[in-house]
Amino acid sequence: MIKKLSLTAVARLSLLLAPLALWAPLVAAEDSKTHQVKIEGAEKLFNGKDLSGWKGNLDLWSVKDGVIHGTTHGRKIKGNTFLILDAADVEDFHLVYEARCQGNNSGVMYRSLVVDEKKFSMKGYQCDLHPKAPYLAMIYGEKERGIIITRGQKMVIDEAGEKTVESSEKPGEVDSSQWQTYEIICKGNHIIHKLNGKVAIDLTDNFKDRIKKGKIGLQLHAGEAMMVDFRNIQLKRLK
Repeated sequence: MIKKLSLTAVARLSLLLAPLALWAPLVAAEDSKTHQVKIEGAEKLFNGKDLSGWKGNLDLWSVKDGVIHGTTHGRKIKGNTFLILDAADVEDFHLVYEARCQGNNSGVMYRSLVVDEKKFSMKGYQCDLHPKAPYLAMIYGEKERGIIITRGQKMVIDEAGEKTVESSEKPGEVDSSQWQTYEIICKGNHIIHKLNGKVAIDLTDNFKDRIKKGKIGLQLHAGEAMMVDFRNIQLKRLK
C-alpha cells in the first residue's frame, strides 16, 4: 500500500533534493546537441580518458564520464586557478571546444603567461564562459586589462590601448550551463571568437603591450562554488 506524504514531509524532501537539482545538468549524460566543428589537420588536446598533457591542481580537476571536469564544490580556493596545456606556446591558431559551466564563471586562456607554477595562475587573453549574455564568449584580460570586448562587438584597439567600437549588436541569451561550442581564431593582431558557429567578437588588437604568444589553460574561478566541463578540444596551429 502506498502512503501519501504529508505537506511537511514533501517540503523536507524538496529541501534535501534541491542541491542535487542545482548541479544535475553538469553530471547528466548527453543532455543537449551542440554545433559540430571539425578542423582539418587539427590535433586533439584531450584523450577522453585522463589528463595526460595537462598540468593543474588534481584535487580540483579530473576526468568524469569522458570529459574534463573541474569543481570547487566543497573546497575553497583563494584565487583563480587553471588546468594548463603542457605544450609549446600558441601564437596563430584555431581552437575549438565544447564547454558547460554552473555556479560561477569560467573560461579558456590563450596566448597566456603562467605567473605562478605552484598555484597554476595565468595572465592573458581569456574567452569567457559566463551566464550573462554580454560576457559569454567575450575577451577578458586575466590579471591585466579586464573586460576587453563583449559579445556582439567589433572593435579596434590602438597602440595606446584606446578602443574604437566599429559595430555592436545586442547578444541573445545562451544557456552556458548546457553544452555550447566555442571557437577562438588568432592571426596576428586579429582575434575572432565564435559561439555555436556565429561570430561573437571581432577584435583587431594593436595594443603595444599585448601578449602575442603563450599557453592555453582552462579556468576554475575563485568565489562561489562552481563546476565546469570541457570536451572535444581541437587545436590547429596556423604558425
